[in-house]
Amino acid sequence: MAIQLQASNKQSINIAPMKHLLVIISINLFLIYQLQSAELNSLTDAEAKEGWKLLFDGKSTDGWIRWGSHKPLDKTSKWKVKDGALTITGKGAGDIYTKEAFENYELKMEWMSKGNSGILFRVDPSHKGAIWNKAPEMQVNRENNPRNLRSTSAGGLYQLYDIQGPEKIIHADGWNSVNVHLKDDHAVFMFNGKKVYEFTFGSDDWNARVTKSKFRKYEGFAGLKKGHIGLQDHGAHVSYRNIRIKVLD
Repeated sequence: MAIQLQASNKQSINIAPMKHLLVIISINLFLIYQLQSAELNSLTDAEAKEGWKLLFDGKSTDGWIRWGSHKPLDKTSKWKVKDGALTITGKGAGDIYTKEAFENYELKMEWMSKGNSGILFRVDPSHKGAIWNKAPEMQVNRENNPRNLRSTSAGGLYQLYDIQGPEKIIHADGWNSVNVHLKDDHAVFMFNGKKVYEFTFGSDDWNARVTKSKFRKYEGFAGLKKGHIGLQDHGAHVSYRNIRIKVLD
């Protein structure tokens, strides 16, 4: 039923078409949102054929283990699925790592953070100390300075490799992408579509950098070739999504 409004100039205004237009817009926005949500944490047919595998399906925390207790995440964990992302929702969430271990692979993921966190490689669950004692860490941090290229800034390999300049791409309040290609000890790190550094585990350059870092006191640092992938809790609200991996021959 059309609704008539009386304007000040005494002309009648029919708002029924406007109401119908708003309904159509709302439906379209809802469909766009549903489509975008469906595309998150999923693989295309081509990706599946290429051997890609999801490490997070956007629906559950299956496949992720608590550091320390080495038990799977459950309902008591403060790592939860929120808006299609694996998210720290409170203090004391703790570090986590993948159930599976990987040696040669390509890894992709996206993160958004309000503070500090990190992505860890070659995680060794047999280690009794902190997760980072044996595992190199790609920094995750909320910042907006594209000229901050230090190893301790977002995208850097903590205390080991600075970011190639003159600038990096960083989204302070948006999603940032990571791509890591690791094959036969040689690693190439991409951050927001740009190569930021590459190195070879065990090379003279690698060993020299480790010797100059705080990791020198941890015997066998990054020595576990077939290790797990970890996500760090450093007290900040952080989210990860589209976490996928392809094992390389």
